[in-house]
Parts: sequence; structure tokens; C-alpha cells
Amino acid sequence: MATLFDAPQFIEDSPALAADERAHAAPAQTAVVFDNVGKVFADSRGVSTTALADVTLNVARGEVFGIIGRSGAGKSTLLRLVNGLERPSSGAVRVNGVSVGDLDERGLVTLRRRIGMVFQHFNLLSAKTVRENIALPLKIAGVPKAAIDKKVDALLELVGLAAKRDAYPASLSGGQKQRVGIARALVTDPDILLCDEATSALDPETTQAILALLRDINRRLNLTVILITHEMQVIREVCDTVAVIERGRVVETGPVWRVFGAPQHDATRALLRTLVHDLPADLAERVKPLADIAQGDARVLLDVRFTGDDARDPDLASLASALSVEGSGVSFVHGGIDRIQGHAQGRLIVSAQVRASGRTALHAQVGTLLERARRHANHVEVLGYV
Repeated sequence: MATLFDAPQFIEDSPALAADERAHAAPAQTAVVFDNVGKVFADSRGVSTTALADVTLNVARGEVFGIIGRSGAGKSTLLRLVNGLERPSSGAVRVNGVSVGDLDERGLVTLRRRIGMVFQHFNLLSAKTVRENIALPLKIAGVPKAAIDKKVDALLELVGLAAKRDAYPASLSGGQKQRVGIARALVTDPDILLCDEATSALDPETTQAILALLRDINRRLNLTVILITHEMQVIREVCDTVAVIERGRVVETGPVWRVFGAPQHDATRALLRTLVHDLPADLAERVKPLADIAQGDARVLLDVRFTGDDARDPDLASLASALSVEGSGVSFVHGGIDRIQGHAQGRLIVSAQVRASGRTALHAQVGTLLERARRHANHVEVLGYV
């Protein structure tokens, strides 16, 4: 990983850990591997609770990997396995080829110096200034003051807080506090940055700014970022790959654009619901079942979806032309198209006119509309008519 500074590393690696890395070298493109990982907790009465089961994931070096799930799904436990704050009950977690569960205390200390951590509630020391909070890991490691000052100054510039170096946390906004937390996590030049709900305590505008900063850091330093969240918006904005966790199991994983464009699991669809352009209530009240069409004129509502699998962008003009019957109008009544990782995808509710003298002829026209629409979209179905 490229470092921010030309100064040499001041924290020496454990010889035992270095030997272990040479003996168990991971492929160059892989940063973290979860190999059939399980985690079981037992309470004081000996009652066991399974937090994770059969988790197998590969995190590529230099990517932003998102882990999403509802509360209690096992996200935080999975993240804590990476830096050894928890140990797996079964399976293995390997970081840069090293099995975290096999490390002794000295090895864990060395590993954690390579892994930065950004917390939901910042975890800053209120009695220390911004620069003192950032410098703390290096001060504990015995790094010379001149080298600490150089690193801290560079990081303050990177996160946009040079003017706040002597301020105390109480005078900072939530976004500024999180920038301090990010700088502190980067001060030891880690290979991996873990983000534990890093934006969930922030307002939407500040969240966007922090996500942009994380993406910028990822690109500049080729830093591997693993973040957990319960918000699909965060995944869409910053992640390359996403894993969806439900009740301790990974139920879906893949490139963000593919998972968003064609979710396969109910848990994924539930998490995406806040981003999906569902039929507005006022329109839904007017929709009648297609089977009720008898004769005359009717406007059929089509649910038209683009998954992003096509190389071309959606051609809405051609879609509208294909759905026009004898010059009748076509309306795009709801929905939208987004771009995720260069793939255009989304959902449109389209209103198209059908007219015929009889139920059979009307249903035949609807079938023709569906056939035409499917030439221009990845998935089309009839919602009903109005």
C-alpha cells in the first residue's frame, strides 16, 4: 500500500509474524479471507448463541467492501474478527495470509498496527486536542516527536482539518470529529481500514462528505476498506462489493451494481426498499387487476426494470415508441434511472394505452406491449390498469 509519507515505518514487525506471513502467503490480490467462519457466544449460564455461521468471503486488496444487515445480523462480530478483538469458534480469518486466530498477543499487537479502526461515536479523548488525538498511537509506540509532527500535519491536510489542529473535541461538529477519527486510524499507515457504522451518527449532508473522504483515501492510498452499515445508501455511494448478512449468514454477495440491480434474497430486497421507486399510494389506489379489463380503452401500467447488465444505457425514446399503439401516448409516471459503478439501472412505471372491442383482443394487445417492452428492458411485468 502506498503511504502518505516518505518517512520510514517506526513500528517494527514481529519476526514471528513475518515468518508466518512468508509461510502462508495469500494471493497478492486478496487482503482478507473469511474461510467458513462461525462464532458462538455463551452466556454466564452456558446458553449458546450463534452469531455467525459458515461465512466465506474474500476481500480484494484495495477495494471498499461493504457488509450490510439489520440490527443483530452479525455485522459487528464479523468486523471484530478481522483485528482479533473476537476469535472465530470455527473456520479461519486470514489477513494478508496470516491466520488471525493463530496469533499470540505480540502478533495481535503487530497486526492491529496494520489495521485502522473508525468508530460510530468517534471515541476521541476530550482532554486532548485534535493533533494530540491523532498523534496518540505513535506516541504510545515511542515514535520521535519530529516524525509524529510531520505525520500529523500531513493527515490534518488530508482530512481538511489543518485549521483545527489545536481545537478540542467539544468544539467540533460530528463530521469534524469523524475526520479526526479517520486521521487517527491512518496515522500508523495501515493496510486495512475498518469502519464500524462510521456515518450512522451523522446528518445526510455530512454523511456524503465523509463517504467522499473515505473513497478519496481509498483511491489515493490503495487502502482496503471494510465497512459495516445498515444503510443501502452508504453501500451505493462508496462500496465496490457488498455482502448481505441475515441472522449470522451471508445470504448474498457481489458487485454493488449487480446486487442493487437484481437482488436475489428477501433480506436484500427488504434493505433496498428505501431506495426503490415503489408505486405511489395515490396511484396504487386507482390500479385495478388486469383480469377486470373488458373492452374499450384502458391505460395499462407496466413495471419496467433495468438491471445494468446491458452495456448500453436505457433507450427510453425507443421504449416509448415501441409502446405507442396507433399513435396513442405513453407516459412515464414514476421511477428513475441511477448509475452505479458505470451501470445504468432503475425502475420505471410506464402507462400505455390499449384499445379494442372485447376482452380477448385487449389481452392480446397487452401481450404485444409486454413483448415489445422486453426488447428494451431486462424485466417487465403488468401491474394492472387505470
